[in-house]
Amino acid sequence: MQSPPPEPRLAGALDEAVRGRPTPLYTWLVRGSRLPSARANDALADAFAQLCRARGRGADTVALALARLTPDEAPGASAREFLPVCGIAALGARGAADPEVRSAFVQELHARADDLRFRVRDAVIQALGRVGAAAGDSLVLEAASWMDGYFHAAAVVAALGREPWLSALRDAAGPIARLDDAFVTARDAPRAAARYPGRKALVEALGRAPGPLAVRFGVPVFDMLAGWASVSDPELRGLIEEIARDKRLVSRFGPDVTRVHAALEASRPPVRNPDHDVGPTRDRSGERRRRGRR
Repeated sequence: MQSPPPEPRLAGALDEAVRGRPTPLYTWLVRGSRLPSARANDALADAFAQLCRARGRGADTVALALARLTPDEAPGASAREFLPVCGIAALGARGAADPEVRSAFVQELHARADDLRFRVRDAVIQALGRVGAAAGDSLVLEAASWMDGYFHAAAVVAALGREPWLSALRDAAGPIARLDDAFVTARDAPRAAARYPGRKALVEALGRAPGPLAVRFGVPVFDMLAGWASVSDPELRGLIEEIARDKRLVSRFGPDVTRVHAALEASRPPVRNPDHDVGPTRDRSGERRRRGRR
């Protein structure tokens, strides 16, 4: 007798979990996870999310239980890490499909955004984008409460700069306000946070998202970048310079990119003592060492 195809078996395992017997579902997901290899089984996570979406509120308890599994229960870099990833994917699918649970599930995503497991954090970004595709600009406003945390702000910025949320945005003001919030959070971080993974994730997201948002909205994004060009933090200045070197933006928005470059140049800190600025010199230390051995 042939085994039933994977999706019906997964559906049956989900139904068992809804009835209070989650072990077959957990076993099925762990076996199909492909972890701890480099890439998880995204297709399986999405199939599970769609099954939960189709069952509506009946599967929410299962999805929440999966999403809330702790690092002790589902350690990172193990096959069990796939379990909270699947739960978060299901919360995103349900939040996108049902406005009545959307706000509560977005709060659940917020609670997982700074998880120690990077696949869980990545799943939050994907789920947030899925909800954003349905909620559009309203989720941009709701996400204002995320912007005072490094990983949380990074998740919002990363999701805004990607499909499918990007195409659902209509008003430039909201995304630009969130980018501005993110710059403030990165700028105001204490020196001790410079090496913190959360701030690094935020700076990385700030380096990637403005380009796609500029293609989507044009001039207002460059206005914001020009305004931030005077920031003293060298890392933030560097990422603005990198954005302004993007060939796609230069070819489409040449005058606006030039404005950003001009703002960066105008705010460049002066040399401390111009009289002693003789430009680059050769390093003669090797020659001095050679002479000392004579």
